[in-house]
Amino acid sequence: MNVSALNAEGTGALAAMHAAHFGEDAVSIDAMKGDASDRRIYRLRSASRTSIGILGPNDAENRAFTGFARSFRAAGLSVPDVYAVSEDCRSYLEEDLGDTTLALWQEALPAESRLEGLRDMYTRVLGELLRFQVDAANTLDYSLCYQYPEFGAEAMAFDIAYFREHFLERLMRRAWDRDSFARETGALIDLLLRADRSGFLYRDFQSRNIMIRDGEPWFIDFQSGRRGALHYDVAALLYDSRGNLPESERILLLGRYCDMLEERMPVNRGEFLYLFHGFAVLRLLQALGAFGNLGLNKNKPHFLALIPSRLEALSALLRAAEIMRSLPALRDLLLDIADDPSTLSLPGATD
Repeated sequence: MNVSALNAEGTGALAAMHAAHFGEDAVSIDAMKGDASDRRIYRLRSASRTSIGILGPNDAENRAFTGFARSFRAAGLSVPDVYAVSEDCRSYLEEDLGDTTLALWQEALPAESRLEGLRDMYTRVLGELLRFQVDAANTLDYSLCYQYPEFGAEAMAFDIAYFREHFLERLMRRAWDRDSFARETGALIDLLLRADRSGFLYRDFQSRNIMIRDGEPWFIDFQSGRRGALHYDVAALLYDSRGNLPESERILLLGRYCDMLEERMPVNRGEFLYLFHGFAVLRLLQALGAFGNLGLNKNKPHFLALIPSRLEALSALLRAAEIMRSLPALRDLLLDIADDPSTLSLPGATD
């Protein structure tokens, strides 16, 4: 696609930003896959430089990303440089980190060294995560948070309602007890509120938001960040739909994360693991709700294809999670779903 052909779509502002920043006119502007986002993302190329241009309808979301990015850059974290932002904050230009996400990087690992390579990279990524969560947590302007100021009771309840509305109500074939679901998800939230929420919660810390450039991890899409418990982001990475980590590897990597966390603060490992499993359940419910919404309501059926792998992970998690033993009705409902695909109306499922 050339620049003139795309000007009608609002990319003229991006081309002007690129020319002003690099002193070179963009010779091509190519649309990039935006995954679940409503933003339009483009790669701009000129004679010797490339950049990534964003057209986003939500100016508050854009302000959160660009503001957080500048703070993280100042703290020495590996995030893209923001080159320019429009006056209305509906478009901005940022550094091009390439095309290799952590998800794609791990797919290319040779089978004979895959496990060792994954352990090493995930350990490095978790170490960088701590720099976001703890080291840079107090450098941010949290008034930029455009959804919730912290991941507390209200935000957790939103995720559970999202799962109920877009997964249970839309895909569940069998009858289920709404009263016990409401009661025990409320009890789960009460348990998770025991965790300290003074750190930075990235919110969507998963392999598609981690780029690998020259062998090093870089980080994008932290605009939904807020104050919150450290456990959630670790769970988001280790139970990511693209990771396919066995439960034993998750526990090993969680131990390495706690080792690095202990360099910053005391850690009660038993309590951390107890709450980590609860946050992991919550994260998987949020992901299942998102896949249902994107697949059924936004005509992105490939997200529905991710559901079986998340149910497999949920099954293993529920059996390992001590926190779920005090919530028997919720645990049994989720195990029924995770262990028996016939409970769901999924494309390609058999009756």
